[in-house]
Amino acid sequence: MASPASGPSDDRAELATLVNEFAAVRVSLDRAGHDVRLHVQDIESGAEILLSPIELASFCQASPEDRVGWLRVGQYRDERDAL
Repeated sequence: MASPASGPSDDRAELATLVNEFAAVRVSLDRAGHDVRLHVQDIESGAEILLSPIELASFCQASPEDRVGWLRVGQYRDERDAL
């Protein structure tokens, strides 16, 4: 079974590369599964995730406090992550 990072295929279409001073991610549309998902890859670490529509909708409903808890890169990395 191929991993999400196995490389380009007919099942994945790159949509954008987003870069700022804190992070760089590549965003693709993944059609390999039962439903279409968004594939997001952190360019620096290679970490990646496939997000379903319900997960994306949940992001839209999250509070600002919820979103602050998600910051885990660069200067935002919490000391707890080092343990």
